[in-house]
Amino acid sequence: MAEQARIIFYLVQKAKASGNINSLKKQSTISCFEKIKAEMDGKSIDTLLKDPIIKELAVMNVQPGKNNRPDMFIALIKGVSKDTTKHNVYGNEFSATYSFNRQGDWWLLDGMKTRLHYLKHN
Repeated sequence: MAEQARIIFYLVQKAKASGNINSLKKQSTISCFEKIKAEMDGKSIDTLLKDPIIKELAVMNVQPGKNNRPDMFIALIKGVSKDTTKHNVYGNEFSATYSFNRQGDWWLLDGMKTRLHYLKHN
């Protein structure tokens, strides 16, 4: 599960950076893909991270499916990204929460929230 979260995190960042989200169609639920597409169409890519590096990744919650709901898990991802205003120095910290649902044998991205913490540079 942790490896799946790491792979999908980097795929999302690559798709956002390139502007081509079609690679995410098979990796996300329909509703999540539509949200990402709307974000890209609206050009409000405030969660685009410049060359992110994951420092910590933990699976925070795993729930078995019941009452017609699929198995799911939530992963917390923390790391650093480059600050493009300060000569591309790594220094901005981020935290991201990605949720996944099982569909058959696959874990699909179902939701994500990313927070960027700007650090002060001298």
